[in-house]
Amino acid sequence: MNNFSFFNAFKSLISVIIINTIIIYSRINKKKIIFFYHPRKLVAGIHTFYVEDLLKDFRKSCVIIYGYNDIKNLGKNYFFIKNSYLKLLLGVDIFMNANLSDIVIKKSKKVYLNHHIYDSPLIKFDKEKTLCKRFSKYDIVFLSSQDLIKLFNEIFSRCNSFANIKKPTLIEIGYPKYDFLEKKINSIKNLRNCILVSPTNMNVDPDLSLVNELDELITELIDNTGFNIILRPHPINRKTPEILKIKNKFNNSNKFIYDVSEDYSLTFSKSICLITDQSDIAYMFSFLTKHPVVFYSNKNLEYFINSEESEIKKYSYRNLKYFKNREKVGIIIHQAKFISKKINMIMDDLKKYERSISELKREITYLGKSKKKFIEETSKLLFNN
Repeated sequence: MNNFSFFNAFKSLISVIIINTIIIYSRINKKKIIFFYHPRKLVAGIHTFYVEDLLKDFRKSCVIIYGYNDIKNLGKNYFFIKNSYLKLLLGVDIFMNANLSDIVIKKSKKVYLNHHIYDSPLIKFDKEKTLCKRFSKYDIVFLSSQDLIKLFNEIFSRCNSFANIKKPTLIEIGYPKYDFLEKKINSIKNLRNCILVSPTNMNVDPDLSLVNELDELITELIDNTGFNIILRPHPINRKTPEILKIKNKFNNSNKFIYDVSEDYSLTFSKSICLITDQSDIAYMFSFLTKHPVVFYSNKNLEYFINSEESEIKKYSYRNLKYFKNREKVGIIIHQAKFISKKINMIMDDLKKYERSISELKREITYLGKSKKKFIEETSKLLFNN
């Protein structure tokens, strides 16, 4: 064990002692306990701000403990604890996170706060069994809409013949992160002089990713549009060689911005449109800004959506509203060389997209009321024994 690993282990053990002391003290005082854990260091920062806002209403009735798996300090209310040390913690009332943890606090109600606003693909199709096994450790999953509940049900139905797979209870609550950011973005007054380029996590399925065309696409946008170009990679991909190569190539251009901010409200407020592939950020952006999305859909993705092969067709990509509604929130392109011409065309149709985006947004029942629904459902778990 090197010095760094030893330090992390020692720091985790100290956290276990302190957290268990808090748990014991809280039990003596008959306080309910919520433990929110951030298992993935690269994406913790994109969840902390709205999660803290969600849970602040429970401070009077509960003890809130935050755990995280990162070397940087996330604040005085956070305890550094490596995933493997969670099994040393005493039971709490609710163990919750927004990214799946393979180790959970067993003596607890295990709740996953899903971070998708729309029924975008969750994972590469051949990894669905692994995903279902990970979800089987949870009792409850909070989801944004009935469409996502339908997607989860379909995934579990394809995997229900495997041992050790148990579908958690699926509860619709809306999308609290959206509600938090909507208020923030509405308060920002910005000149929309940028195009935002934001691929999904390339590790999900590299063959379907926009990352493969980023060089050509950004060159085309810089040369043939009057907009600044913001590249916002998925947090998981910020240090991958493919992304760093693009960053280094365009860093000297005064029209290129590399964005790794944890809170994307300012970036959204600057952007006249978004370019992505199959990322959930497409509908998050369009619903928050009412501005259009350009979906880059390469031949591999189009084949997967439309294929008649039984082994592909059973995954029902064509039936996902994410793909069915793409042209209601923007346009679809298949080659990077046409991007500038297409963007110049959609600038003339902003009002049309604003209307259709508003219609789709209203289909998500609890959007705008998500925090209230979250508090209601979480209170039931805590206080309805």
